[in-house]
Amino acid sequence: MVKHPFIFRLLQTIAIVLLAFTITMTLLGGAGTTCVAFNAENTESMAALVPVKPVFQVLVFVSIIAGIAGIFATVRLAKGRKNGYAQVLLFLVIAGAASAIQFYFSATLRGKTAPNNMRLYITIFTLAYLLLLRIPGVWEKMPFNHSQYSSGGLKGGGIALCISGLVTLTTPLWAAPTHTMDGYNTASELLIPLLIAGGILLLGGLSLLQASKRQTVIKNPILEANS
Repeated sequence: MVKHPFIFRLLQTIAIVLLAFTITMTLLGGAGTTCVAFNAENTESMAALVPVKPVFQVLVFVSIIAGIAGIFATVRLAKGRKNGYAQVLLFLVIAGAASAIQFYFSATLRGKTAPNNMRLYITIFTLAYLLLLRIPGVWEKMPFNHSQYSSGGLKGGGIALCISGLVTLTTPLWAAPTHTMDGYNTASELLIPLLIAGGILLLGGLSLLQASKRQTVIKNPILEANS
C-alpha cells in the first residue's frame, strides 16, 4: 500500500474538513436566505431587498442543490475517485458565485452583508486552498491521487461530514431564535431539503469512516487475521 508522509495526509485532511465546512455553510446559507427570499417585506431590516426577491429565491435552490452536489464530490475526492477534484472545484465555483451575488445585492441595497459574508469568505478560502494543492511537487504526493488512499484523510473527512450532517439536520431547532417571524419558524420552509441534505452528509461521513476502518484493517495484518 502507498505510504504517504504525514504532511501530505494532513493537507488532505484539512482539505476535506474545509470542504465539509463549506458545504455546511452553503446549505445553511441557502436555508437561511428563505426568510429574505420569501418574506423580505415582513422585516423592516430586509425590506430593501424586496425588488430582488426572485433572485434570492433562485439563490436558495441553487445553494441547496450545490451543497448536496458538493457532498458527493467531496466523498469522491476523499476516496481518490476519478474527477473528484474537478467536481469539488465546480461545487466551490457555483457556491461561491451564488454567495457573491447575494453579497452584492445585500451590500448595495441593504448596506449589510452578514451573515452571508462569512459564507463567501469561507468558500473563497477553501477554493484557494484546493487550488494551492495543485502546486507541482505537492499534488503528485497527495493521498487522494492514488487508488490506495490514506485512512487518515478518510477518518477526518468522515468526522467532519458527520458533524456537518448533524448541524444541517437540526437547523430548524437552533435557527429558530433568529428565523421566527410572527410565531412561525421560517427555517422550516426548507425542512425536507435540509433533512435530505443532512441525511446525505451523515451517510457520506459514515461511508468515509467505514472506508477508513477497512483501510486500517488492511494495513494491519494482525487485525485482519483476527477480524
